[in-house]
Amino acid sequence: MTHAGLKVSHKVTAKLINGGDAEAVVAVMLAANPSAVVKDYGSYLSLENEGPLFFNLADIGEELGRKYDVPAFLTILASYTGQIDVQDDTVSIAEIAG
Repeated sequence: MTHAGLKVSHKVTAKLINGGDAEAVVAVMLAANPSAVVKDYGSYLSLENEGPLFFNLADIGEELGRKYDVPAFLTILASYTGQIDVQDDTVSIAEIAG
């Protein structure tokens, strides 16, 4: 169903508590998703993309120079827009099917 004046959006977002881990996540995600947009709000970073965001924790760990796992990622994920899927070594956020 569409309503007059409403624009269809496939945007998903991830809000990350700012710090070293979040900066590494953003660096990896921007390399993988050049069209993604990052907004710095001081205490948190907002990562926005037109389409899904796939967080490969091994790649993030490589950027950090240490092992990085799901609990560590979920600790800095303050909020998100979309449907989240958490696996052993990846986290993805996709648009909500409707």
